Amino acid sequence: MNFKKIASVLHLWLGLTVGLVVVASFLPAALFVWEKELTDLYYHDYLFVEPQDHQPQSLTELLENARKSIPAHQKLDNVEISSDPKRAYIFSGLEHAEDEGWTAFSEVEYSVNVYVNPYSGKVIGVVDQETNWIWLLRIMHQQLLLQYDIGHLIVGIATLLMFVLVITGLVLWWPRNKGALKQRFKIKFDAKWRRVNYDIHNVGGFYTQLFILLFAATGLVWTFDWWTDGIYRLLGDDPEKVFTEVPALKVDSQVKTNPLDRAFSDMMTKKANWKLISFYLNEKKFLGVVKYDGESAWDTWDIHHYDAKNGSLYFSVKHEDKTTGAKWRNSNYAIHVGSIYGIFTKIIASIIALFCASLPVTGFYIWWGRRKKEKKGAVRKVGLRRQVI
Repeated sequence: MNFKKIASVLHLWLGLTVGLVVVASFLPAALFVWEKELTDLYYHDYLFVEPQDHQPQSLTELLENARKSIPAHQKLDNVEISSDPKRAYIFSGLEHAEDEGWTAFSEVEYSVNVYVNPYSGKVIGVVDQETNWIWLLRIMHQQLLLQYDIGHLIVGIATLLMFVLVITGLVLWWPRNKGALKQRFKIKFDAKWRRVNYDIHNVGGFYTQLFILLFAATGLVWTFDWWTDGIYRLLGDDPEKVFTEVPALKVDSQVKTNPLDRAFSDMMTKKANWKLISFYLNEKKFLGVVKYDGESAWDTWDIHHYDAKNGSLYFSVKHEDKTTGAKWRNSNYAIHVGSIYGIFTKIIASIIALFCASLPVTGFYIWWGRRKKEKKGAVRKVGLRRQVI
């Protein structure tokens, strides 16, 4: 077989192998790109509050109110605070089950979001994430609603094979001569359905290949460590030294009242143009993340470590001091979902995800049409032989 035939065989059988996974993963991805917009719309009454003249209640009081709204065995270990005075505070908690089972639902003991009005302290709503269809779009995309270690590996392998599919697809797209070159850049919508389907798969695949590779490359970061380490090296960083080592917390630190409020007050003074503050809470320390408007395209945020006993800052990592690898890793999610440059790149990401989901379908119809054509040709040959005899 020549090179093009080898590419054709690989493209066909790899496409048939991963086709269902690609459709099942990328259809919900096309919607999940709009997670923020969908959430703001669907949970509008939980997310938005009426701004008041007075300051919000203390974070400690709000956390206590949030805790009272859920069962005692559930714990809240994170709070998200927007700089927008019209938005509620979002407290969340997640615990994995001891027996993770086979599905995404069996691996989670609970996953809950509690929305609190920061001015009145009233709990506006409680959402079980396992019934949140917007969140389930992500779980379907990243792990096919299966247990994470199983599902994300299947999606990861399918994503790796997409690199081969893109390369072999380019080989099959490549024109034999200058005359055929003109037909490789335009879809003939006025042709018969089989030709339109072929052009959508062939021509559309050519125009979207770089985007497909980009989104595949950023997606593999969550599946394979060797892939992530390879990107660090490409960016000139040692994988072992990408992130700054956090010093150990002093065991004999002084205890003070309202440590969470102390830490939060300190966080708010770090950046005047902060957009979002996230606190990850545990018994030993608070991990505070301040996201803000930076001067570069990277997602810009600083990370602050606080002693949970007294709320005092003991270590910080500023965005400008991060390695190139760390800056990229912090922005990888935004690149993957297309939010890195706002609405424009979101539209691109959504279209690419939708088109990726269509490729196994259009490809299957191309194969099925050729298969039927070959059968008809074989029947005709048999008929001619009988007539001759």
